[in-house]
Amino acid sequence: MDIFLAILRVVYVLIFFVAVFISLKFEMGEENKDERGQSISNKSYGIVFPLMPLGWFLIELYDQFISHLDYETYKLVIWFLITGLMILHASILTALKRKY
Repeated sequence: MDIFLAILRVVYVLIFFVAVFISLKFEMGEENKDERGQSISNKSYGIVFPLMPLGWFLIELYDQFISHLDYETYKLVIWFLITGLMILHASILTALKRKY
């Protein structure tokens, strides 16, 4: 079971790095400089980044009222929140590029 979890973590980190690459390639490329690219970027940011305070709020509610999270678990949950939002951002960028 430990090997399976380690493999899942490695796959997740690889997906995260691919998402970072997609996002940076879009943001620094020529595609983002025109009006279409700006529209795609704004829509993606408009969807993803309001989820960050919402996720942090839910984590805090869980920590306060359901079960106390120790420091290591809290760091891990915040890491998954940030990386998950980055993966979602890259996914939305990819979908919107195909749509428009």
